[in-house]
Amino acid sequence: MTPLSPAPSGIEMTLLPGVRLWTRRLLGDLRSGKSCLCLFPEAQVSGTPAAAEALIDELLHELADFVLVPAPGGGAAPGARVPAPPPAVHGDPWGGMEPILDYDDGLSAFSTVRTQIAAVPPARTAPAPHVQDEEPGYPGLPDRIEKELGGSAGDQDWRRTGVEGLLERLTTAGDPHATRVIVVRGWQEPAPPDATDLLRRLSATVKAAGLPPERRPRLLVLATSAGLPVELPEQIAREDIGVHWWWGALGRLDTATVVAMARPRPAGPAARHQLLEAVAQATVVEVCGPFLELAARLAVAWDGLPDSLPAQLRQLTVGSIPDGIPAPRGRRTEPTAAPLHPSASLRPEWDRGTLERWDGRLRRLPDGGAEHDHAVRTRIWLAQNHALLPLLDEAREKFTEVISAGSRLSQAEFAALYGRGSEMELGPMWRAYLQGHARLTQTEADHLRTLWQSRNKLAHRTALNDTALKALVRVLCL
Repeated sequence: MTPLSPAPSGIEMTLLPGVRLWTRRLLGDLRSGKSCLCLFPEAQVSGTPAAAEALIDELLHELADFVLVPAPGGGAAPGARVPAPPPAVHGDPWGGMEPILDYDDGLSAFSTVRTQIAAVPPARTAPAPHVQDEEPGYPGLPDRIEKELGGSAGDQDWRRTGVEGLLERLTTAGDPHATRVIVVRGWQEPAPPDATDLLRRLSATVKAAGLPPERRPRLLVLATSAGLPVELPEQIAREDIGVHWWWGALGRLDTATVVAMARPRPAGPAARHQLLEAVAQATVVEVCGPFLELAARLAVAWDGLPDSLPAQLRQLTVGSIPDGIPAPRGRRTEPTAAPLHPSASLRPEWDRGTLERWDGRLRRLPDGGAEHDHAVRTRIWLAQNHALLPLLDEAREKFTEVISAGSRLSQAEFAALYGRGSEMELGPMWRAYLQGHARLTQTEADHLRTLWQSRNKLAHRTALNDTALKALVRVLCL
C-alpha cells in the first residue's frame, strides 16, 4: 500500500495538487541548470503497478527534451528492478571514494588566483569515486548514455572513453545534445551507487568548467535509498545538486480530493444527509492521512457512522505491515513536527510505505494493532472538531437571540450572570434555563441541550457516537 498507488476512484494521481507542486519544484531546479537526485520509498518502485513510474511519465512529459537511459541489456520491462549488490565496506571515512573539491568551501585563500578569460575553458574533471563495472556483457552507464545522446558535435572522436569521455563531451562547448536532461532510473542499475557517483562527478566538473546555467548538462537520477550510504543525500545536497525526497509531498487537499471522488453519493438531497457526508469525508481524510489507497478503499466501504469505523478500518488494514519486518517498539506517538526528510531511523518504515510526513506531522499507516481503537477515535474526534465546530459556533450565536428574548431578568442582570449578547456560551445559556431565568419551549430546550452536550464533548476531546452525531446534525440543519 503506497502513498501514490492507484485508487478505486480512478482519479489520476499525478493531477493531485501536492504531486504537481512536488513536480514543479523539481522541474524548477532542472531548468535553473541543476542536476537532481530524487529519492522514492522502496514500496513505490516495487509495487504493482509501480507508482513511481507514473510520476516519471509525468516528469518526462513536462521535460519534453530529455534522454531516458535504458536499463542494462535493454530488454527489461519498464520499472523492472535489477538486484543491487550489497554495498562495499570500506575502512576509510570516505567510503572508498576520493573527496570532490568544492571551490566555494572557504579554502579559496589557499588557491591561486585564476585568470578570467572570455571563452568557456576546457572541461576539467574533478577527482571522483570509481564507477563500478556493469554486469558482464552489459555496457556501462556512461556508454549507455553516450549511445542515447547520439552523434557528438562535428562527429569528433573523443580522446577519452567511459566516464572521462562522457564528462568531457558534456562540458565542452559545441555539443547540441549536452544540455538535454539525462534521466537515469537508479533501481534499474546493477550497482545503484554508480548513478549517484556520476551525478557528483558531473556536478564537480561543471563547476570547475565555470559553465553558465543555460549551458550546463543536467543529470536526473531517480533512486531509492537501497544500496546508498545513509549520509549520501546530505552530502550531495551540499554540492549544488537538488535533492528531492518523496516525503511530505501529499497534503490534506490531496486526500480530500481522492475521498470525495471515491465516496458514493449521499442518500438524498436533504441538508442533514449532506452534512453527515461532509463529516464522514473529513473523518476518512483525518484517519487515513497520506495513504491514498487506504483512503479510497475506506471511503467506498464505510457507512459513514463513527461507531463502525474502528472495525471497518481494522478489516482493511490487518496485515498492512509486511511479514518479517518488525514494527516499531513502544508507544508510537507522533511528534509535533516531522523532519524535512526521513532520517536514518525512519527510512525502514518510509521505504516500506508505512510512514509519511503529512500536514507537518509523522503519520503511520494504521495496522490494526493494540492501540488501534484509541488512535482511530482520536482521529474521529479531530475530524468532527474540524467539521462541526464552525457550525456549532454559528448555531450558538443564533441561539443567543432566543435565550435573550426569553429572559426573565433585566438585560443588565442577565448579562452580569450569563454574558452579553452574542458572546454568551452554550453552557451559561443552559444554566440560565435550568435556573428559571430564561423561558424556552420544550423543543427549544431540547435543541439547546443537544448543542451544549455536543460542544462539551468535543471540548473534552471526546468523539460523538452515532446517536449524538445524528442528533446534532438534526439540530444544525433546522
